[in-house]
Amino acid sequence: MTQFELEQRGADGLRVVVLTVTGELDLTNAQELRERVDAVAFTNGTALVLDLTRVAFIDSAALHVLFRAARGLSKQRFGLVVEPVSAISRTLEIVGISEVATLGGSVDDLRAALSAT
Repeated sequence: MTQFELEQRGADGLRVVVLTVTGELDLTNAQELRERVDAVAFTNGTALVLDLTRVAFIDSAALHVLFRAARGLSKQRFGLVVEPVSAISRTLEIVGISEVATLGGSVDDLRAALSAT
């Protein structure tokens, strides 16, 4: 079962929203992920951090959601937290997500990096 947890914090006029995902991201829940991401990605003055450290699997439907969010946000407003050595990080590396999103090892580090830009 996939779970989504939303946390919102403001800093220096920029609202940083952290969406933590646990479980698997695939065709069965990509629409829910898209709805949650869209609610943030297309709001002015908001940065989005997706915490994927507890995601065990991601498929092309979920990857499409991430790239769609990246189009709605700039690299300075969109970050992904992933475990450095995991199947998820390898998949994200292969598809080139680092070209369109800021990657980080922790939510706090990424939140600070996005707030500073």
